[in-house]
Amino acid sequence: MQEAPYPYVWLGEDGILRLDYGRNPRIDLEAIQSALRQHVAISTVPRPVLVKGQGMVTSTAEAEDYAATPEVMAVTTAVALMQPTTIARIAAKLYLTYRQPPYPCRAFDREADAIDWLLQYVPRE
Repeated sequence: MQEAPYPYVWLGEDGILRLDYGRNPRIDLEAIQSALRQHVAISTVPRPVLVKGQGMVTSTAEAEDYAATPEVMAVTTAVALMQPTTIARIAAKLYLTYRQPPYPCRAFDREADAIDWLLQYVPRE
């Protein structure tokens, strides 16, 4: 039996790509490269991305660097980071203060707010 790719990636009917890293994920280079491969397999059109994870989400410097590469930028119009806990939101906002990605990126505690913000970056088809 083949194991499902990590993270779980899908395209919503609203044109927003979703990445779910699961519970207490550590986003490393392999995980973000897998997300990009899945993204491109679903759509080569640049899209906004909603990144979800439950609990405390951490990432490696390699993954953060890769998120700013031309390959990722070519298919990403904006990123919303879902941070359901106060500590995770503070960590995400601190990250965004010191390591701003080359595309619009914000942290949210409510998925509805994140989606509302991302909708402005959905490509007009």
